[in-house]
Amino acid sequence: MHAVILAAGDGGRLHPLTSAMPKPLLMLRGRPIINHVLDSLFAAGVDAATIVVGYRGDQMRAALDNLRPCGMTLTFVENDAWQLGNARSLWTAREAVATLPGFVLSMADHVVEPALVRALTAVPLRTRCALAIEYADAGDPRADEATRALARGGRIVELGKGIGDWNALDTGVFWCTPRVFDAMTPDLRDGECGAVFASLAHSGDLDAVDVSGRCWIDIDTEEDLRRARSLLGADASGSGMRAPGDELARLA
Repeated sequence: MHAVILAAGDGGRLHPLTSAMPKPLLMLRGRPIINHVLDSLFAAGVDAATIVVGYRGDQMRAALDNLRPCGMTLTFVENDAWQLGNARSLWTAREAVATLPGFVLSMADHVVEPALVRALTAVPLRTRCALAIEYADAGDPRADEATRALARGGRIVELGKGIGDWNALDTGVFWCTPRVFDAMTPDLRDGECGAVFASLAHSGDLDAVDVSGRCWIDIDTEEDLRRARSLLGADASGSGMRAPGDELARLA
């Protein structure tokens, strides 16, 4: 199984921590954030990944030579226009996955447990794109920052940060078919992936996969980073480290 991981952004909301280092290389439980991302994908059956790099791309490539799980193949594509938005990163990866019937799409700053990815990929030969969602209500404290989704009848019908009618949160992990690139019209390619998947939702082409109860966290701010470190029971030294994936699995 193949994954595309978007790792091109400059992590602006985490400056100055990211002024000399890409956000995916910031330490979480004694290991870079992207190490946790790769380990969870690998534990869920992903054995090959295309990493889209941009900001400090050479630094990312050099670090990942030593971070990949044993048995996982990594390839890289460069997004020279990473400032335009993460949809441009996904568009940049299209040739790398052109012959595949589908692939997992993950963000390099979304740490999830392997069971979440397994739930998303459990349906073989899925013909529509799909989004892993956690059902939530208006009292959920994450709703102010997270992308919201409205799911009905097994489909996402609305998606966006500012939508008022919603019942779930976007975990940032998708199953993509080649249809995702068909949906990337010129006016959507230079924006955010959220707009691309919202377009798919409006056309009835985005399935909802319920992963409620599975652990995930989107790391955008210093507060998110502190929360992730707290959730994982970690200190900067990485003492007491568990096997890959275990630190998230224990939270489910």
